[in-house]
Amino acid sequence: MPLWLLGTIVVVGLIAVWIASRFYGYDEPLTLDEEAAKREFIADNPGLVPEEVRLAATGQSALIHAGGRLHVLWVMGQDVATHVLDAPQIIPTNSGLVLTLRDFAAPRVKLTLAPEEAATWTALIEDAA
Repeated sequence: MPLWLLGTIVVVGLIAVWIASRFYGYDEPLTLDEEAAKREFIADNPGLVPEEVRLAATGQSALIHAGGRLHVLWVMGQDVATHVLDAPQIIPTNSGLVLTLRDFAAPRVKLTLAPEEAATWTALIEDAA
C-alpha cells in the first residue's frame, strides 16, 4: 500500500472520529448534580456510601464525606476521579483552589470555585485534616 494512501486513510479516519464525537456530544465535559456526584463516587469507591455532598457551582467538583473521611471528586472530561484528602496543601488562586495531594497519580488538583466557595471549601478541608 502506498504511503500516501495509508496517510489519507489515517487522516480521514481521525476526522471521522472527531466529527462523531462532536455530533454525539462526547467533547463536552461531564457536569455533575448531587445524584450524579453520588453515583460517580460510588462507582469510583465501591463499598463507601456518600454521607454528605458539597457540589461546586460549576458542577465540575465536589467534596464528599464518606466512611468518616473527606474526599474530593473532580471531573476529567467524561469521567471523574476521587481522592481522600489527607492533609493536602491548599493553594488559593484567582479561579479557585489548587490542592497538592500525597498521591503520585494525582499530585495536584485544580478546582474552579467562586471566591466565597473557595473560602468555604478551604475551611472544610482544614477542619477535616
